[in-house]
Amino acid sequence: MDLIQQLTVEHQDYALKLATLAEVIDGIDANGRGNYFIATLDELLVPFTTELADHAHREEEFLFPRLLERAPDSPVAVMLAEHQVILEQSAQFGQWYNVWRDGDDDAYRKWADPALDLRGTFSTHMQKENLILFPLARRVLTDQEIRKLSDVGN
Repeated sequence: MDLIQQLTVEHQDYALKLATLAEVIDGIDANGRGNYFIATLDELLVPFTTELADHAHREEEFLFPRLLERAPDSPVAVMLAEHQVILEQSAQFGQWYNVWRDGDDDAYRKWADPALDLRGTFSTHMQKENLILFPLARRVLTDQEIRKLSDVGN
């Protein structure tokens, strides 16, 4: 599986996790704190913090520079700006969720709102990458370059 395929598969997984995140927040809004919600959020914390930062890093370090070399007018600058917003939302979720989980009910909106914002921002961002950026990469990069990206990106 090459890097672009790998990133696309990760996007599919993130789309499912984003839906679960929104459902859990809806559940907490309707029913309050509960063990099921906390267990589910605990499972989502690493994917939406550490793993998300790694995902963005692989795009920024391996794919985006090659795209800028071959297609300087590509939307890479937009993608980089969106990464900053997404990673900030991710950081707020990670920081304030733990505070809320440890018993501070006042921290709920401090993590839930950024998490819901993350769902919207990241969903739209992934669609742009899947439908615009990744097809562009396949058009302007050779198969050999994509294989090389895959070797260094893993």
